[in-house]
Amino acid sequence: MNKEIFYIVQKSNLEDKSPLIILLHGYGSNEKDLFSFKEYLPNDATIVSFRAPLELFQNMYAWYQIYFENNVKSFDEKSALVSKNLIIDKIKEIAKQYNCDDKRITLIGFSQGAILGFPIALMSNNLIKNLVALSGYVEDKIINFLSISSPNIYISHGINDDVIPCLDSKKTLQILDNNKIKYDYYEFNQGHGVNMDNLNSFLKWIKEKY
Repeated sequence: MNKEIFYIVQKSNLEDKSPLIILLHGYGSNEKDLFSFKEYLPNDATIVSFRAPLELFQNMYAWYQIYFENNVKSFDEKSALVSKNLIIDKIKEIAKQYNCDDKRITLIGFSQGAILGFPIALMSNNLIKNLVALSGYVEDKIINFLSISSPNIYISHGINDDVIPCLDSKKTLQILDNNKIKYDYYEFNQGHGVNMDNLNSFLKWIKEKY
């Protein structure tokens, strides 16, 4: 696993400190995927899209490895936590480098990027103000609920998702409920992706929480 996170950036149009939006792609994708959202996101924000450190194939990356054995899914918890810490450190570094407001950081993650977004937002000492978790789920094996932050959380899922089933994902929200963590949850008529209704929904939410 590469210990340095590559990223691409669209700078803010502000001269003063800007809000920061971080994008985390899903398993098998790369930094260019979610960067397509930049045309819709606030242009006063510095927008940064990370590439995951584990290379699977050419132009295909992951935040941690996933395993299937006898139809049972598992994952590399150690590398997931390594990626979590790498991302937190990189966000802090970027906030300083690009003169960003470290009180206005929004994290948008899709699929594996959303799964990892939960521990990043909940375990980084209030570094993340807003978390947008798209088509992921809550994995309690990589979250320590003894000391957590309180970010604003938007969660959405496609009801026709055949990669991470909507019902399976929805069941994991009980973990947040049990720990009294508030969130906004939405479902959309889509598969494992983001349609225009979903896009408009989380853009509206970001404007309200921004």
